[in-house]
Amino acid sequence: MKELREKELEQSDYMRLLCKYLLLLGVGANIIGAQLVNVFQLPAFLDSVGTILAAVLMGPILGALVGLMTNIVLGFLVSHGAFYFAIVNILIGLITGYIFKKYPFNLKTVFITSIIISIVASLSSIIIKYVFFGGLVGKPIDTLTQLLLDNGLNLITAVSLTGFFANFLDRIISFAIVFILIGILENNLKIKLIDIKWW
Repeated sequence: MKELREKELEQSDYMRLLCKYLLLLGVGANIIGAQLVNVFQLPAFLDSVGTILAAVLMGPILGALVGLMTNIVLGFLVSHGAFYFAIVNILIGLITGYIFKKYPFNLKTVFITSIIISIVASLSSIIIKYVFFGGLVGKPIDTLTQLLLDNGLNLITAVSLTGFFANFLDRIISFAIVFILIGILENNLKIKLIDIKWW
């Protein structure tokens, strides 16, 4: 990352380098997050932290690319099921990128974006889970889905409720981690990457 600290870099070269590092950092953060969920059996996903980071800092295209690459890597190295959910991570990158190109990074925008992404991710995930996996995919959140099924809810309702709950919780945690990562990056690079406001 020391190349990014060089003052004499042309703006285009600087942006190219930043994109490259954010791509690597984003995919790495997503994979680490996904593995932490599996290891600690958390009721979340944490596989889109890097997608959100890239989308907030560099826009929808890089955000979507990080999401796509994450699911390709996870699909080959961890579970083929990740391939099916690539569209979800891509949508997260696109939506987040478009919103934060237009609106400031503050609590209100983060909260509204979290709701929008949660709805979109839940709906797309429900379709994928229902069509390809019969509603359950072996994730920790499926324990809650099974509990709702055991208490009389039908499959679509149970998957919808747990999907939205898990997605919303996941987005709030992801944005909190993104906030921390931006601070770390700005401190290391000695530059202001984004103007963060509270409201």
